[in-house]
Amino acid sequence: MSPLPPISRREALRLLGAGAATLALADLAGCDRGGARQPNIVVILTDDVRHDAMGCAGDKRLETPNLDRLAAEGVRFPNAFVTTSLCSPSRASLLTGCYAHKHGVRDNFSRDPEQACPTFAEVLQKAGYETGYIGKWHMLQSGTPRAGFDHWVSFTGQGEYFRNTLNVDGKWNLVINYVTDELTDHAVRFIERERTKPFMLVLGHKAAHAPFVPAQRHAQRYAGVDFTPRGGPDGAGLSAKPDWGGRDAGALTPEDLRNYHRCLLSVDESVGRLMETLKKRSLLDDTLIIYTSDNGLMLGEHGGLRDKRAAYEPSIRVPMLVRHPKLAPRGKVNEEMVLGIDLLPALCEAAGVPAPAGVQGRSWLPVLKGSKGRDDFLYEYFREEGPVPTCLAVRSREWKLITFPEDPTLPAELYDLRSDPAENTNLAGRPEHAAVQQQLSARLAALLQETGYRRPTA
Repeated sequence: MSPLPPISRREALRLLGAGAATLALADLAGCDRGGARQPNIVVILTDDVRHDAMGCAGDKRLETPNLDRLAAEGVRFPNAFVTTSLCSPSRASLLTGCYAHKHGVRDNFSRDPEQACPTFAEVLQKAGYETGYIGKWHMLQSGTPRAGFDHWVSFTGQGEYFRNTLNVDGKWNLVINYVTDELTDHAVRFIERERTKPFMLVLGHKAAHAPFVPAQRHAQRYAGVDFTPRGGPDGAGLSAKPDWGGRDAGALTPEDLRNYHRCLLSVDESVGRLMETLKKRSLLDDTLIIYTSDNGLMLGEHGGLRDKRAAYEPSIRVPMLVRHPKLAPRGKVNEEMVLGIDLLPALCEAAGVPAPAGVQGRSWLPVLKGSKGRDDFLYEYFREEGPVPTCLAVRSREWKLITFPEDPTLPAELYDLRSDPAENTNLAGRPEHAAVQQQLSARLAALLQETGYRRPTA
């Protein structure tokens, strides 16, 4: 056998560097699955689910053992937010890493993101992932397959809790099963496929969107439990707040509130089934699992409001759980702020691929390891149906300023979140808070400029 030709010191260092990079990526993934050294990814996306709608968030009345397990084995972000609290714009932001004013989905009136803002599915598919979307899409009102997904199961619009016509890879099928269970069945089958490359799956649940219809097996759970929000503004505080929906239409009943939480029982069971399937396939510790929602929901706060859209905390805060033994410390509560638009860059970093140019979010992978997060962010909502006007807000670690640029007759709202986390007392216009209001106004203007905000013309 002829001896190997000698190599230069520079070439040896180059080869060693390439090997180190390969080993680093293998360590991130956790194991070598047939040559694929990138982690699998499962994103569980719920609908209208509040940040506190799970037992691990502190409400011991809630029966969410699988979500609690996910939090215990990973990281919970109690300060996770969306940048537009409305289904379609928020889902587009999660997928593209961009604000609504950039990706173009500003309302629920049937539009997919602009092609200039690719989804993380398109990016990961090009990087070698097998990709799947199962569940509610809700943007362009069509259940047909979308670019970037190898496997597709969806329905048109909101869908129903029972009896849906599903589009499965281009073919329509009528199913009568409870929707959470049906979608989970499809997700389990996708995970169980034999493959030689990593996969990325988004499971988009309909739950817990109104009207709240739980699975029959859960119809009597929480019987007698009172989920009515405690506390609230006094008469003076409430009189200073506009009615952004709910008070005039009638409050949610105690049974409505119980049914909302009953819908989430099947979601919790779904999470358990997915984790058990991954475990049986020896993939659990090699899969990055993210649980979150497209927006929160007010369930009677602020004098009886029962919507989202407005920039109040119950609307804009969402659950956020992350599990991956190599990435997420076990059982940690991370207080840093993370956003829906941060999902795409985080998934790209985990997969070892660059995020598309123009992405406006930031990866939270360094935050998982202890790095400092953002100090504030821009919230935007563009008026469509309902009473909530267009609003622009800045939410910092300690303060929130809400403005209404299209209606100068509406007063701004300013809240000290340290002493008033329920946002009961509007401090805007008070002389003693003029300086902080001016600072936040300047920061809001800066955020609009930084993100390339343009007032929509249509």
